[in-house]
Amino acid sequence: MVAFTLPGGFVIYAFSVLIGLGAATGLTWVAWKAPRREALGQVNAGLWTLFGGLIGGRALYAGLNWIYFQSHFLESLQIFQGGISWAGALLGGMLALYLYARLAHKSFGKLADALQPLAAALVVSTWLGCWLDGYAYGPLVAWGGMPARDEWGNLNLRLPTQLFGALLTLGMYWALERDKVGSLHRKAFGHPGRTASLALVGLSVQLFGLSFLMADPARLWNGLRLDAWAALGFAIFGSLVLFASFIRDISFQ
Repeated sequence: MVAFTLPGGFVIYAFSVLIGLGAATGLTWVAWKAPRREALGQVNAGLWTLFGGLIGGRALYAGLNWIYFQSHFLESLQIFQGGISWAGALLGGMLALYLYARLAHKSFGKLADALQPLAAALVVSTWLGCWLDGYAYGPLVAWGGMPARDEWGNLNLRLPTQLFGALLTLGMYWALERDKVGSLHRKAFGHPGRTASLALVGLSVQLFGLSFLMADPARLWNGLRLDAWAALGFAIFGSLVLFASFIRDISFQ
């Protein structure tokens, strides 16, 4: 869905606008929450994460569609044309954040915890962008549906899968933020990285569950969408890291 066109015919898509707003909102939220001395470092970490996510997301998308991009290689670099894999973006963002933490001699776990507002804003804006642009839509329903576009631009009443995703994400991060003021969070999730691990597990479980409500075309492997397998993998990884931190008292320094 086109948001507007700049002089010279440069098209700006609604999805890109929403992602940009989500990133700006998330970084502002991170800076507002951070202690004054740590705000700049956390924003820089957020920018590294965004850059890594952009590269990783585009790289995986191009890899999954290599039959086309091998003969149109330059188009694989044109991110503004659209085409991002959320799994690649998540992995790329995590790797970029880890690299930044190593170079800046900071705690990867603490930075990951501090960047959860950015993650929340990005996930919500991505769901809304999918709603506008016709991705990850639900099946047609006779009642209880909401207008949603498909990949051809047709508008029909569908199960609002994208809205479910946005609301579930908001609810999860609200619960995490609300719990931070209580003793439960201080005792159980006070160690660096545990909140981020819990958020990764929660987000991955949501994505895995919602994949069964999606009706848009997708590659399958052993009867499941590839994005469902990716969500399952991230859920297992996050669970193992979370479990290990409790068992071994890892502080992710």
